[in-house]
Amino acid sequence: MAIELNELNTLDELDEQSDVRHGGNLTALAHRSGRAAESLLDFSANINPLGMPAGARSALIAAIDALGHYPDPSCTALRAAIGAHLGIASERIVVGNGAEQLIWWLPRLLAAKRVLVTAPAYVDYQRAAEVWQRPLCSIPLRPEDGFALDLEALSAHLHAGDLVWIGQPNNPTGRLVEPRQLREAVIAHPHVDWAIDEAFIDFVEGAHSAVHWERSQGEWPNLIVIRSMTKFYALAGLRLGYAVLAPERAASFARLLPEWSVNSLAAAAGRALLTDPDLAVFAQRTRQLIGDERRHLSAALRGLGLRVFDSAANYLLLRLPDSGPGAAELAARLLRSEGIAVRACANYAGLDARYLRIAVRTEPENRRLLAAMARLL
Repeated sequence: MAIELNELNTLDELDEQSDVRHGGNLTALAHRSGRAAESLLDFSANINPLGMPAGARSALIAAIDALGHYPDPSCTALRAAIGAHLGIASERIVVGNGAEQLIWWLPRLLAAKRVLVTAPAYVDYQRAAEVWQRPLCSIPLRPEDGFALDLEALSAHLHAGDLVWIGQPNNPTGRLVEPRQLREAVIAHPHVDWAIDEAFIDFVEGAHSAVHWERSQGEWPNLIVIRSMTKFYALAGLRLGYAVLAPERAASFARLLPEWSVNSLAAAAGRALLTDPDLAVFAQRTRQLIGDERRHLSAALRGLGLRVFDSAANYLLLRLPDSGPGAAELAARLLRSEGIAVRACANYAGLDARYLRIAVRTEPENRRLLAAMARLL
């Protein structure tokens, strides 16, 4: 049964359960830990542990001299590179200051009558809807089902003019929706806007992006795909993401955003990445590492008595045993005594104070985390 979010805790009340809305705030983590930021081992943000590709680093250095000029507000060359990479027209692409900017402005673009989110889901779907004063409806995901989304149950609550957010994979659960079923749901509800957040899909082996869905009628007028270039390519500090949508809507979206949303360095790095002849090798190395380490990490954490939910992404959602420290307490202990940051998840709707999310990192880093958790648990 759908739950109107005004029947739940407000976002402010949820935020009181955790002093951060997102992982990866090294300034705050360093302050709380009493350590230098560069000494921390960060499992709270889901960034590629292989780091930035060499091509992006070279492009950033080469672009320094361009900082005396305004960036191209239309991101023409970057959109062309994205279009060539995806095999789609650049007119369908809108680039933003991270996927986050596009998430926040999308309810305004679509004039959504209502926003539907799953619980749990990325918290800023809700925050953006509240900023634009759009009514919210939450579709609970059940831990006993492994947080799988039942599209039929969701469809029963849809109204014309709704905006539906689907994480593919979901954050923080790492679960994927079966692509064929998702495509059929989008087709079956043409008067509902479907925003598919693929921020982490590049980490998924054999993933089927909604960008490449084909349709005999041509474009998908009610489909919006949001993608990030900061997680997979370790560019979180630059802020770079893009949306793929119908050309008319893309043009309206671009007019809605601030003029210089994407800086020259981010644009240069993005172009370099997508035209790098070694990109496929980097991508395969990343997916191989994440897949192998996710399996090993899951098994070891289960051996410590934690419930680990199956994930297709570069992070794992854990539930701590009912006895022993809660997630916030364990996170604080790990930070202070070990210099390791993890993400307590009590501020996700649908999760309680015993849930943690951890990134999947390299084998030595994962071993360090496991040893620290074994000591503290």
